[in-house]
Amino acid sequence: MLSIPAFIFIIEIIFSIIPVNTYFENRFFIVNRSLDYTEVFKRDPYLFWRFRSSQTITSQFFEGKRYHINSLGLRDKEIPAPSDKIRIAALGNSCTFGWGLPDSETYIKQTEWIINNDSSLPRVETINAGIPGYSSFQGRRFFISDISGLRPDIILIMFAWNDQWAAADNIPDNEQKPPPKVIVNIQNLFSRLKIYRLIKKLILSMSEGPLLEKLIKKSPVYRVSFVDFYDNLNTIVNYARSRHIIPILLTSPIPSLEKYYPPGRHSMMHLYHEYYNMQTRLLARNTQTPLIDIAKEFDNYNYLYDDAPQDPIHFNVKGHHLAAQLIYKYLKANPELISHR
Repeated sequence: MLSIPAFIFIIEIIFSIIPVNTYFENRFFIVNRSLDYTEVFKRDPYLFWRFRSSQTITSQFFEGKRYHINSLGLRDKEIPAPSDKIRIAALGNSCTFGWGLPDSETYIKQTEWIINNDSSLPRVETINAGIPGYSSFQGRRFFISDISGLRPDIILIMFAWNDQWAAADNIPDNEQKPPPKVIVNIQNLFSRLKIYRLIKKLILSMSEGPLLEKLIKKSPVYRVSFVDFYDNLNTIVNYARSRHIIPILLTSPIPSLEKYYPPGRHSMMHLYHEYYNMQTRLLARNTQTPLIDIAKEFDNYNYLYDDAPQDPIHFNVKGHHLAAQLIYKYLKANPELISHR
């Protein structure tokens, strides 16, 4: 009985001394490899993955950057008890999370700073509910299960990027069938062990086909279709209103082809991204939901991305500052939204 844990302990010590790459790019979710970085994320039978809580961590996943995750599995410091401050939560993916930026430079924290320096507006506190890799399907579930319970007064909603990626094996998010909770708990228990991850990598390497076979498709299935994207955002909006939370929709920026790429460049990625943003605008019109068209405003600038061809997803600190300014100006022009109490 003692020999098994002793063997595992020795192997873990050896792997700590001798670098061994235990990561295997999960092809079940193309592009989003969050499930494979077990020091950062844990599996979740409802949300697919969520942050491991209460940690300040750097990782291969984060490309060497360091982030603090609080006890609720959200970025930034611990969330205080509700007070007389207006509470604004930002729901989204790695753009909302603030990929590559310090906590204080994300658009949600910059929004807090700008508003609290305007004496004509009530004091606010903010919650960063952005999770890397999340689609609107995960965001809808996350809002209902976790974020709404934090009692925000306003919820900012920005999705699109992860929704538009091709779904591996033609299985969209709403048809995913995660293992039972007991299996997920066992996986999470052992997934911190390098020997477990190495065995998993070896098995998957032998059983999974080449990634290109799953990417090259004439009629790809997306993680979230246009119709389901609209429905997910609509569900968030309706649920927010049922809880007396004001929803505000944000379009998702993408680098302008005219300002960041060579003349005459065409991009299907840009075309599909605009389709998702069009769904956001359509929902805002149909449901009379406040909309801040960040994507449209970003098209006027050429310095909001550090390397658009390499990373067209994550806007830089200037982009986050601009997004914060747009949110601030919208709230200042519509004071009833920020003082509805």
